[in-house]
Amino acid sequence: MLTERELKIATKLLESRVPITTKELSEDFNISTRTIKNDLSQVRDWFKAHQMEVDSQPGKGIWVNGDEETRSQALNEILGNERQNQIPDPNFRLRKILLMLLLKDEYLTAAEFADSLLVSRNTILNDMNLVDEFVAPWKIKLERARRRGYRLVGEELHLRLLLEHLIYSGLTNYDIYQMMTMITNHEQVDGQGLLIEHSLLPFYTVAVKHLSQLYRTEVSDLFQQSDLIALLIRVTVSIKRLILGEALKGYRVLNKKHYTDNISLFVLSFMEGVFSELELPLLENEFLYISGEIKTEKNGIDLIQVTNGIIGYVGELEGIEYRRDPRLFSNLFAHLSLRLQRGMFNMVEDNPFADEIKHHYPKLFEHVLKACEKFLGASVMANQEYFVSFITLHFLASFENTFTKWAKVRALYVCSTGRGVARLIKSRVEKEIREIDLVGHCSMMKVEELCKKENVDLIISVFPIKAEIQVIVVDAIPSKHDIQKIRETVDRLMKKHPRSQSNSLFEEQNPLDEDSEDISQEIILKGFEVQQEILSEFREDIMEARLQALQLHIFLMVHRYYFDKQYDDFMFNGHSISEKNKQHLREIKKILDEKELPVHESELIALLQYFK
Repeated sequence: MLTERELKIATKLLESRVPITTKELSEDFNISTRTIKNDLSQVRDWFKAHQMEVDSQPGKGIWVNGDEETRSQALNEILGNERQNQIPDPNFRLRKILLMLLLKDEYLTAAEFADSLLVSRNTILNDMNLVDEFVAPWKIKLERARRRGYRLVGEELHLRLLLEHLIYSGLTNYDIYQMMTMITNHEQVDGQGLLIEHSLLPFYTVAVKHLSQLYRTEVSDLFQQSDLIALLIRVTVSIKRLILGEALKGYRVLNKKHYTDNISLFVLSFMEGVFSELELPLLENEFLYISGEIKTEKNGIDLIQVTNGIIGYVGELEGIEYRRDPRLFSNLFAHLSLRLQRGMFNMVEDNPFADEIKHHYPKLFEHVLKACEKFLGASVMANQEYFVSFITLHFLASFENTFTKWAKVRALYVCSTGRGVARLIKSRVEKEIREIDLVGHCSMMKVEELCKKENVDLIISVFPIKAEIQVIVVDAIPSKHDIQKIRETVDRLMKKHPRSQSNSLFEEQNPLDEDSEDISQEIILKGFEVQQEILSEFREDIMEARLQALQLHIFLMVHRYYFDKQYDDFMFNGHSISEKNKQHLREIKKILDEKELPVHESELIALLQYFK
């Protein structure tokens, strides 16, 4: 059996098509080269036992020999049986203990944990201290009862959110790829290889079957890839907790007549199919949980005031005038709008940069946390660290981002992460490789569409997808080795198909060549014209409380356009909107085109925040 780190090393070797040095591996895993060499010894033995050759060469690195089919079979074995039977290190035990507590409706003793994990009772007693620390941010307590054992105590919603997080954290990119393939290709479900608890597997299998039956290509207009994964996991969690007798806030039966929008109708159809097969009742709060609409006391929050407050407060604590960056307000406002829409304060989200941000930017993270607590309140975040780390990304991007004009190769980033993560990856890759332009990010469902729309030369993906365009598979957090792979591929593409210096949608403007007074006058007049046209056309559709904010937004939008500082297309990639809003967008675009302001689609969608 392999340890968790050895499993990750074996997976990395299988997914890489070029040699990897021990130094690169030591940097990726933040351990010494000596430790890596010890791990590699075990990994080599594993590959040898599975009839695969591992070669190495000084100065070049280590690599696995084998065709695609052989690699795929080995990957299935590692992510399936081997991962299920891995040596139980502390992290593995912590996850297993938490899952056992969440999937039982009774106390569990230290002896039961010890027998299940094949360790001593003393080891389990030490692990319980880690469990206590781990659940605290989720507003859950570990209850200890003499002669009875342990159990987790907290609100049902928080317990479910923790269970979701544990399931998410166990999924690899390969798992997500398999899940989406089963849904979109209507393949038979067997659950093999997925790191999902045995007691959840029957319910998960039923859920995948029904979601696959409902899936059509049009569904990608309603849901992102991450939404479909969330639906799968939430239905599975809902069923398991109901069977344990833990309903969410009562047993009121769902009135389907109250939900008529396309998203709700799809979720209803999915839920009805699964719950009917398992002979469970359709409860209103279960539907609200599955669709992400469980309410909190923070509904109706003034996001404009909150966004300004957070930026000002962090700037004051950091001693940096973040208010001078208009893109920070725009991006943060859009992120909070999407994150908190439809009451979805408690949606679980996994940020692969969370630990890195806390380690490398502890002061900024602490300041953002204080700002969020001050202007949003601690109660809106089931797990503060993940929420705050995403907000921190916006401040890091504001401080570090250098979006240059030297882009040459147009690349698409395929992932399942949040928009904030994608934007930081965009910034990092473009900063390291000035000849690349990450034109957007998307899920597996949108790859073909965006490749055609954006004239993509290269796909950078966290999944092993197949495409006519060259694909580079990278970690969710691109390592130095990944960056080097991208750089080498970009160099080859540049030599093969040289490009002009700028790939901008618009001609690059140089405002320094013009008189500043004339520039200011033109921006003010143009902003006023656009504002008057939009207010004249949509006065009845605009929320009264947001009228002044819309006027300010329009002036800033014109300013951003002139100085080529528009919202990047990562912001609303794949964002679903209603038919009424689509009509609004067409009419707004017509007005802007007449005023010779062909702004990005993300700029247009941002204006919808002010409409009823």
